[in-house]
Amino acid sequence: MIYELNHYNVVVKDLEKSMAFYQDYLGGKVVFRGFIPPTQTDVIYLYIAGGLVELLHRKDPPADEIFGITHIAFMSNDLDSDFERLVNAGFEGLVKPKIAGSGVGRLAFVRGPNGARVELLQRDVEMRKEVYNHPFVKSFDHISLICNDLNSSVDFYQNLFGMTSIKSIHDNVSKTNKNYLKYDFDILELVQSTSKVDGNDIYAHMAFRVSDVDVALSSAISKGFKADSASRVDPIMSGKIGYATDPDGVKIAFIDRPDLRIN
Repeated sequence: MIYELNHYNVVVKDLEKSMAFYQDYLGGKVVFRGFIPPTQTDVIYLYIAGGLVELLHRKDPPADEIFGITHIAFMSNDLDSDFERLVNAGFEGLVKPKIAGSGVGRLAFVRGPNGARVELLQRDVEMRKEVYNHPFVKSFDHISLICNDLNSSVDFYQNLFGMTSIKSIHDNVSKTNKNYLKYDFDILELVQSTSKVDGNDIYAHMAFRVSDVDVALSSAISKGFKADSASRVDPIMSGKIGYATDPDGVKIAFIDRPDLRIN
């Protein structure tokens, strides 16, 4: 059974700069360090306000390396069965179940209905265990995917992954539909694309709830990271929103709206 939205993966060019962003700026706690010898790849998991971010850094990346978000990952307690179930449902199996390159646990990959690479993980390492305290970050809010076909994506994550739909909204300004699904803590935001997307454009952003969006943005700028100069009113949700960008171009949304998990 698939039971947890585990992490966003980010392939990074400069590990030191990325750690400055996720650890020093966002306050992430390193909860796992691994190494994949064949590809000389560092694997680092950071726990940030209830969410997990996986950083992958190859010491000698190939010329065609893709930097930024490259997949979304879920936990399973029966990897072989879940992989077979998804493949039998007509979804492309990209990597069959195998031992992870780090040697910790097992993994597999499938292709989601909107083209996203979806990782399934089975392992016993507990990574969500730190108490989080940060000057402005209150909690992890959601992971966002852009969908060419919103209905098929909702069906995939709701009916095959067991997520619960908690909110559907329509933005009259952009004419965009959104659907929010969750497990107990984890939220996935699915956004209907207004034009065809593929590749890394599928992975929209990670979002954090903060005590003050403008403080989060000004802090990013003061540390040398790219960020909006000021927050703006969220057109379809109560509260404000603003964006910062990590060293590899990954968008981080800061919001001060109520927590969808308890509404």
